[in-house]
Amino acid sequence: MLTPVVRRASCFLVLMLTSIGCGDGTSDANSTPARAAAASGGTGPRLMFVSNGNSDWWNAVEKGMLDGAKEFGAQVEMRRNNAGDTAGQMGLLEDVLSLPDVQGVAVSVLEADSPGIADKMRELQKAGKTVIAIDSDGQKDARRAYVGTINRKAGEVAGKVARVLRPQGGKTVVFVGTAAAANARERREGFFEGAGDLFRESAGKDALEVLEDGTDPSKAQINVQTAISKYPDAGVFLGLWSYNAPRIASEVAKFPDLRKKLTVVTFDLDEQAVDHVMKGDIDATVCQNPYQMGYLGVRLLKAYIANDKKTIDEMLPGGTDSIDTGVRVIVPTKDSPVKGENVIDIKEMKTWLDSKGLKST
Repeated sequence: MLTPVVRRASCFLVLMLTSIGCGDGTSDANSTPARAAAASGGTGPRLMFVSNGNSDWWNAVEKGMLDGAKEFGAQVEMRRNNAGDTAGQMGLLEDVLSLPDVQGVAVSVLEADSPGIADKMRELQKAGKTVIAIDSDGQKDARRAYVGTINRKAGEVAGKVARVLRPQGGKTVVFVGTAAAANARERREGFFEGAGDLFRESAGKDALEVLEDGTDPSKAQINVQTAISKYPDAGVFLGLWSYNAPRIASEVAKFPDLRKKLTVVTFDLDEQAVDHVMKGDIDATVCQNPYQMGYLGVRLLKAYIANDKKTIDEMLPGGTDSIDTGVRVIVPTKDSPVKGENVIDIKEMKTWLDSKGLKST
């Protein structure tokens, strides 16, 4: 919620947002369903999707993946990184390497700079499998293309949203599972580019602190409690991964006086975060389109495997190597000072989720 002064100042600002890329995946032991794999039947090439974690955000990717398999003709399966760490993802990639009938692999890279993950992806390519990245990109020579959010631009949108909500600025605390993950790093950097110096801790340092939880939801909750105690004068709590949002919102809501002066900006729409947005516990969330990542990931892999140059050129025009899947900003009500063609309220978003049979995105 905004103070009257901030709301009056913010209402004069209009944020024009362009469509940009999507994606974030994290690990959450409480996600539903908390499973490592879900497979589709049917005919066509066998494709494997390897997540970087196991939040309910991945359910939307899975739904898009299964719908794409039906439409384009493929057998698809998702392997979820329940461990939520680099070793867990490397183990999953090693498993895929041992499956000779898997022809295509889509990987949400947990750590872009991890040589182990990149080497496994290169090994998959040497074994004759088509490899793309989705949600979080990796080293370009380790994959054919990327499908998902252009995360730095998504971060810039979040920063501009914060600037509209708090024109007076405010020092920022950042919450994330793994700060070294490409999507986390790019979102954070983009946020401060979009928000400006009034949101930085000091010259040469952006956040008051970046609190990592190692994709442990309990640790994520504790990190918010720590930040509330340690930084009583913070202006913004920024959650970079989907499951950070409900943890931030639920803890901050316990302190009404703090909530009045603190702006909460997050990414994605975790199932547990929906009610928090409805109640105004979250001021805005930059929401990706994981459904489209799964859907387009299947289409692109199938096109590569079939050497369907027409479809490849349509999806990757002009020789580009990335597909931008779009993002929307979700706000509690139409009265929010955040405006723009890609800004919708939570009621509209719930209608869209229902149309896809989803509870989160």
